[in-house]
Amino acid sequence: MQNEREKRALYYGGRKTDKLVRCYQKKQLGKFRVELELHSGLLRDIATLDDFVYLPDIVYPNHLQFVDFDWNRLEKYLSKSLGDEGRRIIAGAKSRSRSLRRVRRYLNRNGVANVHRFFMPLEINEKARRALDQWARQFKNRTL
Repeated sequence: MQNEREKRALYYGGRKTDKLVRCYQKKQLGKFRVELELHSGLLRDIATLDDFVYLPDIVYPNHLQFVDFDWNRLEKYLSKSLGDEGRRIIAGAKSRSRSLRRVRRYLNRNGVANVHRFFMPLEINEKARRALDQWARQFKNRTL
């Protein structure tokens, strides 16, 4: 039986991929937690304990980035390339907007390639980058 945390967690990736990301609300701390589980494919360049300081550069921004959809850009693209059909597709995409994964799948099925073109990085990415850098500095200081 799944515990309460697992029921409300968001997952990206999988156990047989390079990474597995779990996101969930940590009620005891009043925070939203993001756990990044890295597998051997991403850790190829980590040969020694000292190499862990390079982890932030491996992970961010290629494997951990917070984004939103640039709906205006998508609408312009679809109206220009598909006209009325584009309006139907945008409506379908917006109806799935609670899940970035569902929007991506829907747009791909409807002929929109390279959906990542319509992503806009969020401001929280800078905080994530600083936190990763701080972790790397602390890790380096503790291993010296």
